[in-house]
Amino acid sequence: MLFFTLFFIELFLLFLLSRNLSRNLSHFFYSISKSKNFTIITLSILFLPGTIIHEFSHAIAARLLGVHVGTMEFMPQIEGEHVKLGSVQVAHTDPIRRFFIGTAPFLFGTAIMMGLLFYFVQNRLYDNYLFAILVGYGIFEVGNTMFSSRKDMEGALELFGILIFVIIVLYFLGVRLPSFNPNSFLSQPLIHQVFQRGSLFLLIPLAIDAVIIILLRPIYKN
Repeated sequence: MLFFTLFFIELFLLFLLSRNLSRNLSHFFYSISKSKNFTIITLSILFLPGTIIHEFSHAIAARLLGVHVGTMEFMPQIEGEHVKLGSVQVAHTDPIRRFFIGTAPFLFGTAIMMGLLFYFVQNRLYDNYLFAILVGYGIFEVGNTMFSSRKDMEGALELFGILIFVIIVLYFLGVRLPSFNPNSFLSQPLIHQVFQRGSLFLLIPLAIDAVIIILLRPIYKN
């Protein structure tokens, strides 16, 4: 249970740091160029691999769930005070499928990050500096682009509302859901090892983001 809790705390911290990193990079690039267009283009190029993975995750999830996928865009667009690095057109569908399509980048991104780090550690590739740099860059890209936007999560509130309504109705009808003990599931050796390694691996993208933020702040503030 400890590593399970730690894993999701670290994911939440990575979410906060990724938002902070984007702001710091925006301030930094704008401070040296004084150009909004230069800042947007530079950010879009920097995060292009992660943006491609993010949008393809939406598309793959939609296809697997039988939802029509339209065109994909990877050119940045300014929307008010925010910059949209990419987008994919997905047909309107029910809240359940919208939820899974919206959260697909997070699920795919977490799996890619853990897979890269597991492969790197399992094969003891510490002396392969080129591969270490590529893995570090991959972790940086995925870790900072895998989180869903507000638009991606539009189906989440509807889905949670439906689930709460169903649970309330079942309760008043006298139907009780079977009890579930999470400790018995999380204490299984394989599950325990997954979250134990995952919580250790997530320290790497957290450290990368934190170091970049610490280094950037005094530069653009000056």
